[in-house]
Amino acid sequence: MLVAAFLGCFIADQAWFFVGRRYGRGVLAGLCRLSLSPDTCVRNTDDRIARHGAAVLLGAKFIPGVSAVAVPTAAAMGLSYRRFVLFDALGCALWSGVYLGVGMIFGREVNRLLDWMSLVGGRSIAVLSALFALYIGWKILHRFRLRRLHRLIRISPHEIATLLERDPDLLILDARSSLARAQDPRTLPRHIVVGDRAPSEVLPADARRRTIVTFCTCPNEASAALMAEQLIKAGYERVRVLTGGTDALEILGRESASGFEDGG
Repeated sequence: MLVAAFLGCFIADQAWFFVGRRYGRGVLAGLCRLSLSPDTCVRNTDDRIARHGAAVLLGAKFIPGVSAVAVPTAAAMGLSYRRFVLFDALGCALWSGVYLGVGMIFGREVNRLLDWMSLVGGRSIAVLSALFALYIGWKILHRFRLRRLHRLIRISPHEIATLLERDPDLLILDARSSLARAQDPRTLPRHIVVGDRAPSEVLPADARRRTIVTFCTCPNEASAALMAEQLIKAGYERVRVLTGGTDALEILGRESASGFEDGG
């Protein structure tokens, strides 16, 4: 059973590694559209890989969300195949061994739980199904609210280029992960890097009267939309979400070179 679990895990990871190496970070957009938390899907993985490197693969499979994108993210960031194979093999062995070991050690307790559920009958399954459905429904509702908010307050790179000329107080919050910024070090005019801090910690004291634009290169601007939602809940009224991702960096980078002041 250990060998079968390890091989199934390891072979699948090889496929995902070559997909990530071939298509780069673009493949993450498709994966995160299927995620219940697209706002943290890529960002959490990026932050962990930037902090711990290939060692993230040792425990990635135990972390919901991170497990789905850790391998293609590592491939896209240029991790060598030899190093990947070493850490991924150890991670697959650890993941398979832990769950099989837990099953062996707590086998009696698991059997007792199954016996209890069989005595309770269909009601236990109905309760578990209802709790799971509530969790899924809450996540889907949150995604819908983020998308609706995004549609209402989004702004294109060309629109913000004009707005930057008219509004000298406008600020751009860069919500990209540290890994995304390292891979693409281009910056936007008047940007402030948020990093691991809360938006309120990096904004100036007079920010509530200024226009705040959030930005990221993640799928569907999910992290930027989430940050915009947090700012609106905190009482900031003039909040927008910049669309375009890497295209915005190129368009506004040219504008910045033409004379905008970089506030970062």
